This record gives sequence, structure tokens and C-alpha cells, in this order.
Amino acid sequence: MESVNIFINDEPLTISSSQSFEALVDGQGVKFKSVALVCNSVLVPRAAWQKRCCKEGDKIEIFSVVAGG
Repeated sequence: MESVNIFINDEPLTISSSQSFEALVDGQGVKFKSVALVCNSVLVPRAAWQKRCCKEGDKIEIFSVVAGG
């Protein structure tokens, strides 16, 4: 299985090239409904997390979603 090098919140990580964004977030131990994911400065809709896979050099930011006014 091939691997890719990515960054999550500025930390380098090597993962399987077939790993979806959903699996990546799950592997971080956070609840899906409490975070937003940005890949290469573009917000990725939660509906796309299962279909999209990480690519070499992706810069991923996982943000906690906070309700407020």
C-alpha cells in the first residue's frame, strides 16, 4: 500500500494514500459534528469527507466548531 506525506495542523504525518478525510478525522479522536476541515485553504464539506482521500503534500487544518453569537 502506498503512503503520502501530509500536514495536519502544521504537524507532518505519513498515512495511507487511500485514507479518506473521514478516517483521518476519526483517527484524530474528535467527534465529526464538532469540527470543520480545511484542505489547502479550502473548506471541505462534511458530506465529501468519506469520498475524498488525502494527497501528497496536503495541508489540512481541523478546527473546533464553537457556537456563539
